Amino acid sequence: MQAGVMLEKSPEHAVMLCFDVRVDKDAMAYANDVGVKIFQADIIYHLFDAFNKHMDQLKERRKEESKMKAVFPCVLKPIAIFNKKDPIVLGVDVMEGALRMLTPIAAVKTGPDGKKEVISLGRVASIERDHKAVPICKRGQPSVAVKIEGPNQPLYGRHLEEKDILYSLVSRESIDTLKEFYREDVSMDEWNLIKKLKPLFDVA
Repeated sequence: MQAGVMLEKSPEHAVMLCFDVRVDKDAMAYANDVGVKIFQADIIYHLFDAFNKHMDQLKERRKEESKMKAVFPCVLKPIAIFNKKDPIVLGVDVMEGALRMLTPIAAVKTGPDGKKEVISLGRVASIERDHKAVPICKRGQPSVAVKIEGPNQPLYGRHLEEKDILYSLVSRESIDTLKEFYREDVSMDEWNLIKKLKPLFDVA
């Protein structure tokens, strides 16, 4: 019951490490009902390993659940417009960073009054080169065709022009998600690019 208090505060720590002790059936049944995880072992190292495995599995699950919030940085230069809207399909060169699936893409326009406008295009739904799917396109690699899907998409020729540079739409939440779950996957060049994109999107 005391361990169950952690279910509200920090569910991953609602655990009991039972070293060389017997857990009776009522206690085990109660733990299963409320969601407290019980680890039992007669060897302390086995207990330690089981707990670490449990925490790693939780981290992987949270990482998977957070993938829509994780935005890796990229800067794209459109070179062709294949479909203007619903969905937007473009040929692009990756100028900086790396383009990945599900990345939210935006353009940043400055009006005559100097006011900045962020125009969201949607998320990357496919990346292809020579009609073959590509999971990631990095700077310096050959051009790719990108399909971008999303609600209320802007129209090329009216809201957007081919010359408009495109960016991954970073936010404070996306940066924090990268730091928590994907730090090892982000290169130093990508962290530097994130720093460059922060003021573009007014991220504190």
